[in-house]
Amino acid sequence: MATYMLMAKYSPAALKAIIESGSDREAAARQAVEAAGGKLLGFYGMFGQEYGLAMIVETPGHAEYLGAVAPAIASGIFESYKTIPLYSSADVLKAIPIAKKVRTVCKPPGG
Repeated sequence: MATYMLMAKYSPAALKAIIESGSDREAAARQAVEAAGGKLLGFYGMFGQEYGLAMIVETPGHAEYLGAVAPAIASGIFESYKTIPLYSSADVLKAIPIAKKVRTVCKPPGG
């Protein structure tokens, strides 16, 4: 499974609609992520940041993640956003033997 952090800034129109409707955006996000075969691990607001929303999402891969977030992006819910792929300590442990193998063939320029 792949893990991502989506950081987003709601558009003014989306914020207005959330306030007026009382819409539960965490429930909506969970439904979208699960429909794409993933899991919503966290949904947080942030004060005083460029982005006001952080979501931690786990999906089988890039395609499922894109499928989960593309409808929200295309609808104009977010004024701006960015995705940060995340990795775990288990991923680091899995990478160590690979790095050891690669370092035998990876040479610096001129080396």
